[in-house]
Order: sequence, then C-alpha cells, then structure tokens
Amino acid sequence: MKYPAVAVVIVNYNGKNWLARCLESLRRTDYPDFRTILVDNDSRDGSVGFVATKFPEVEVIGAGGNLGFCEGNNLGIRRGLEGGAEFVALLNPDTWVEPEWLRCLVEASSRDRQLGIVGAVQLRYDGDDFNSWTTSAFPALLAELKSPEEARRSIPVEWVEGACLLIKRAVLNEVGWLDPIFFAFYEEIDLCRRVRAQGYTIGLIPRSRIHHFRGGSWESTPALHRERNFRCDRSQFIYELTDPERSRVANLAAGLRTLATKLRGAVSERSVARIIDLLRILIGLIRLAGPIGRKWSNDRMIWQSSACKSNE
Repeated sequence: MKYPAVAVVIVNYNGKNWLARCLESLRRTDYPDFRTILVDNDSRDGSVGFVATKFPEVEVIGAGGNLGFCEGNNLGIRRGLEGGAEFVALLNPDTWVEPEWLRCLVEASSRDRQLGIVGAVQLRYDGDDFNSWTTSAFPALLAELKSPEEARRSIPVEWVEGACLLIKRAVLNEVGWLDPIFFAFYEEIDLCRRVRAQGYTIGLIPRSRIHHFRGGSWESTPALHRERNFRCDRSQFIYELTDPERSRVANLAAGLRTLATKLRGAVSERSVARIIDLLRILIGLIRLAGPIGRKWSNDRMIWQSSACKSNE
C-alpha cells in the first residue's frame, strides 16, 4: 500500500520545555511516510541546539526573527510542498500525540475528496479528558466523541484549531496558505472559512487524538500573556471585518459592537492596560484599512463565485 507523504510543521518560539514530549510522541506515530519540519521563530532558550542534538531526524528552519504563527507555518508549508508532501499537518509544540493520530487524519481525508481540512480531537495535556477547546467548541458532540470507535469517521464542523490540522496539497494550491494579516490567532478559522467558500468541507476525526496544553510559551510571563490577549483581540476584529458573507457595512457594525463590548468589560474591570491595548488595536486597524478591504473583496468574490456554482 502506498501512503501519501506528509509534512508535519511545528512552529516554535522559546518552547524548549514542550518539545521533548512532542517530538518523542512523533517518534511513536504509526504512519510510515512523514517528516517533521520545525520552524524556529528566533528562540532564545536553546531550542534549536536541543532539537539538533536530541532529534536529528527533525529538519529545523530558522525564521530569522519572530514571524508569528502564520508566516512561520507558511515557511514550513513551503518546505513541505517543495519536498513533495501530499498533505501538510500543522502541530503545536505544546502537544503530544497518540500513535494513530496522523494515520486516522490521512485515511479520513483520502476517502473523501470534499474534505479540505481535518482536525484531531483534543484532550488535556496531562490526562484523557477533553480539553477546554473541545468542550467549548463542540459541546453537542461530546457524547459521541467519548466513544471514538462508535462515532462517525468524520464529523462536519465549521473549523478546527491550528494546534492540529491536516490539509491537502491540492487545497493549499487552490485556496492559499495562512493569511499573514493575522500574525497569530484566528488564522486557522480564516483558512477554514476560505476552504468552505471553495466548496470543501471541514471534518473533526474522532479517532485522531492529541493532548494539548493550550497557551504554551504565551503563558510563561505576564508580558507574554498580555501580548497574547492583544494579538487575539486584534485578530478577532480582522476576522469579523473580513467576513465575505456580509457587506462591508455589516462587518463594520459587527466590529464596532465587539469593540464596545470589550471596552465595557475593560472599564468595569478598571483595567487601564486593557483599554490602552484596545485603543492600540483600533489605531492599527485604521492603518490596515486598505489590506483589510482588499482581503474582504477577494474573499467575497470567491464566496460569491462558489455560491453561484452551487445554485446552478
């Protein structure tokens, strides 16, 4: 049996403490044809030397700076496709995987041409219970997910998290890669939205399971935690402002409502830092008005074209 080649891309930023368990678990992966590409976003914690010494099978690419999750993954995606990969799997360093995780993803995606992206079920890093993403994103599916052998092979969902997703080479060539306008957060939700706009579906694969801490190096210091919240809020606004199924005016109204809600929360908490960060985001979004508008126009055109085809 011929197995499609897979490139597993991991973007690392000062994640040395997580990498040993992650990469050790990849060594136990039962899929026969994959290679691991680690993109390092200018870590200062010895990550690169550690991986080179302990995991020589891993290809390490130095990003030359902190390019963020999007551009870091895009570097790895490019290397994987250049190497002939038929699938690319994105995986966070603060994860460890069950041996069959990748095989289940590839098998499910290979069976169904309409499946553009598939993702694994996420469990707690230190146990076998569902983690917070699984419980919050799929509350209606928890009963089914508790019995993976009895569950559907693939469950249709709107999106899966970038901590672990698999995408076909053909879909990447058609839809494009992660959009660097986001830097970090919401980029995988945007990718799933663009994939759906092209007529593909997104699937959660119950038999594919990983353990995910969630947060990783973002939670290592108060400053990084604040930066995480800033990046997440910024990306949420960009995602809302570029929804191709709504008009520009409707997107702007949605963004203003979200801003008002976040500002009210910051005022009630008396968080001056949060208010300042939200105002910084607002100024930055005004400066990004051109790229945001162009992204909306491009995504809108693709969505309308797909909608017309489905109605024919």
